[in-house]
Amino acid sequence: MPARNILIAEDEERVCAATKLLVEVAGHQAMAVMDRHAALRELAARPCDAVIIDMLMPEMDGVEWLNELRHQHTLLRISAISGDGHIPKESYLQIAHMSDAHALLPRPFNREQLERALSQAFGENKTLKVGNSR
Repeated sequence: MPARNILIAEDEERVCAATKLLVEVAGHQAMAVMDRHAALRELAARPCDAVIIDMLMPEMDGVEWLNELRHQHTLLRISAISGDGHIPKESYLQIAHMSDAHALLPRPFNREQLERALSQAFGENKTLKVGNSR
């Protein structure tokens, strides 16, 4: 896969930093932000090929934001991540799938799973799966 510019929007600092590192290790440029407003500023300031968004962030509804991104940035590839909340992460990811996310990534995830989700987001692997696969 060619190097891409990827924006990570994740409100947990450790997860945000680890995801950024994994994206960079995979050979991509990564920008990491911890809230929706910073993500929107980054998207306005520089072109991104993909965004990895946490479906559960304090100041936003992940589904609404996913739909907003799909309509305002039609070429942007969107990977949705989830790993906590009041309902199982698979439910949040199913909702993201129904909202046309390009890839789904349950937390915790490793480098291989992240790379698989990015390949999937760019159409290199057509199957959307919810759950950890090894």
